[in-house]
Amino acid sequence: MITVIAERFFRTRSGTAVVTRLYAPERMAQSSEWSCKIDISGLEAPYEQTAIGVDSFQALFLGLRLLCAEIDKRAATLSFLDGGEGYTGTPLILPWSYSDSLKAQVHRMINEKVKEELDAIDRKRRDGPGAM
Repeated sequence: MITVIAERFFRTRSGTAVVTRLYAPERMAQSSEWSCKIDISGLEAPYEQTAIGVDSFQALFLGLRLLCAEIDKRAATLSFLDGGEGYTGTPLILPWSYSDSLKAQVHRMINEKVKEELDAIDRKRRDGPGAM
């Protein structure tokens, strides 16, 4: 039996529950590769895929990436928790086959942009709605 290791619940515009599931990676029979199943129920049509990796870590990473990408495609009609329509709270997951130094630069750039955004939100709160 495949074990669900993560689940997230969304709502559609009409209030229908949408459930995403990420399953534990499993070693594939007669192979050194691993697979990680994902599924989404509650959509017009159920969605199910399997990510395959060279080890359990890669299969899990690819499964989560695939699941998030599929939810992001439908984000405009979904909501998560008390967030408005379009808010899914999914992480940004990027494959990386470039240099470690470029990866470090991208991390710094993202952190700087996030800090700028948070600082702007703090200024707006502090200075009131007419500021900025």
